[in-house]
Amino acid sequence: MADRIVEEVAIYRKLREMDDAEQDFLRQKKAYQKREDSLSERRHVLNDLINSEYQKMGAFLKRLDLSVNAASDFFKELDRLKDQSNAEFHLQRAALEEE
Repeated sequence: MADRIVEEVAIYRKLREMDDAEQDFLRQKKAYQKREDSLSERRHVLNDLINSEYQKMGAFLKRLDLSVNAASDFFKELDRLKDQSNAEFHLQRAALEEE
């Protein structure tokens, strides 16, 4: 009978150790799951931030393109006016020389 009690105590201790190990495992699993959820949430926030920055950059580049086109048109008009002015100057000069 004493052997049986010793066996039952050993079995009880082993079951308790297994239960403690299972509880530790579940706590660690829960901690890992929390960390994974937190990382996933951060990843989504970062993706949203990156997408927002891409949109802002796209808008900036579009405005820059419009500004570059406007500057190009401005300088083309300046060149046209300069050429026109030079042509008029040479015509006036030729007219004065004929007189």
